[in-house]
Amino acid sequence: MRFKGKIAIWFWGIYLHGTGSFVYQLLFSPKESTTLLAGLVIYELVFLPIALRNYVLLTQESLTVVFGFFKDTIKICDIIEVYETHNPLSSTAASLDRIAVKGRRNEFMCSVVDKAGFLEELKKVNPDITFK
Repeated sequence: MRFKGKIAIWFWGIYLHGTGSFVYQLLFSPKESTTLLAGLVIYELVFLPIALRNYVLLTQESLTVVFGFFKDTIKICDIIEVYETHNPLSSTAASLDRIAVKGRRNEFMCSVVDKAGFLEELKKVNPDITFK
């Protein structure tokens, strides 16, 4: 089952402000257009994949988080604990309304639009996981 990743309003604000700044400078600083255009392209290449490729894929065998160019997978049988957090540390989430997934060897955070539905489906797949 696929769950859409959540993108907070602050993320869109940062993205639009950066894009707007580049466009403004391009319009009013024609001497620097080559550098600014290169900067805009790089900026878009970083931010657009995060907005377009942001989801969690839950199967009977694994949980996969896709976030821009990054992809992290954990086996369902390796998940020990799942809990909600607002941890601001860098993670595969464009929102501070996050879910932490702790495994035997690794831990990551993600954010989904339908948090209740995601947690319910995860409980169905593996009822042995501890939910806080």
